[in-house]
Amino acid sequence: AMITPYHTQRITRQMAVPSSLLAAFMLNFNISAHGFVPAGTRDMSVSKVVPPHTPSSTLLFGISTEGDNDTVAEPKACASVEGAAWDSWSKSVGISVPKLTIRPPTVEERGKGGVFASAPISALEVVARIPSELIITAESAPKRAIEAAANANNISWATELTAAAIVALHPLDDDAADPSIVAAKQSWVSSWQAGGWATNVDDLGSPDSQFGPKSVTGSLLSTGSDNDHNVYAKFRFPCHPVIHRASIGLAFLTKADEDDCREALILRGKTYRSMRDALLPLILEPSDERKGSMRERRAWDVADVLSRVLSRVTFLNGGAEIPIPAIVPLYERLEHCTDGRGENVKLIPSDDGKEVLLVATRDIVEDEAIVRDYALAPQLVGDDTEGALRLLLQFGLPPKAW
Repeated sequence: AMITPYHTQRITRQMAVPSSLLAAFMLNFNISAHGFVPAGTRDMSVSKVVPPHTPSSTLLFGISTEGDNDTVAEPKACASVEGAAWDSWSKSVGISVPKLTIRPPTVEERGKGGVFASAPISALEVVARIPSELIITAESAPKRAIEAAANANNISWATELTAAAIVALHPLDDDAADPSIVAAKQSWVSSWQAGGWATNVDDLGSPDSQFGPKSVTGSLLSTGSDNDHNVYAKFRFPCHPVIHRASIGLAFLTKADEDDCREALILRGKTYRSMRDALLPLILEPSDERKGSMRERRAWDVADVLSRVLSRVTFLNGGAEIPIPAIVPLYERLEHCTDGRGENVKLIPSDDGKEVLLVATRDIVEDEAIVRDYALAPQLVGDDTEGALRLLLQFGLPPKAW
């Protein structure tokens, strides 16, 4: 059924503009049994399979909230380390996964999943060995990444880790690292597609919707300014209208408080803008996916990397040392644990520090998914979101993970 303005009970003189915006937002979507999809998209019931090559963004969250086998969509064909070439890439860089089967994530998994036990695994057994040189941390980043992050308006783990990821994506010959490792990390980071909610603007619904994708500047994360509250107050908007509309949709999807959704989106934007200018020089060759000036495209690339960093980050423990934010190959693409047993693997540095071991926390049966707990990952400074709102907004996790 289509949501219409007549479903909205909140239209008052004071809230006329926002409530009309809510109605406009809802008019661009259909409610189906399995999610919240743009108007004009056919209903995707469990008996229907996603057509080949259907982008995840078109379906918003895929077709199923339950993960039934008969709804698994055909994954996009790709030659990235996040997809079909994982086996060859992992072997070439020395990642050992003797008891794991790894497939590309399906459309509805939104980049998280596809890692399973190919044989029974005992508690405390090493599931994977990952060379420490491949792991992205601020501490191991080239000097130019550290210097760039230090020039940001607000220095945080997110700024430093985003700088490290950008440098891995845009390496220089004088970064003083093993060329093979540099190439491997560049290949890995360039394969990152999925990110937090609305990394792809199609998550915002119909391209023609008012204050939707067509009104976004680069991406949702890069839309707006730190002065939006004052700029749009005269129009009775609490923030940029695109952010306001997105917060309404986010609240509808996650059942979270609308104010909490709006504040979370505003915080992400402020965090991005605090690092944008400092990190622009690290983007050596901006992507050409969107039309704009060289500076605009660099800025949008920074926003995209930030969103993908936030969706992959974890804490890496180093013995008695303070845990540090890091992005670890393979671990960054595991699906979220959804039962009371929690995650079934944990990252532990090897004694000599040359590897990070993925160790089973309990017995794992054959064909069981390898999962991590995204609720334990770092949050932005000032972010207190939790539950479905955080799992969707920061990590882009699908409904079955909430």
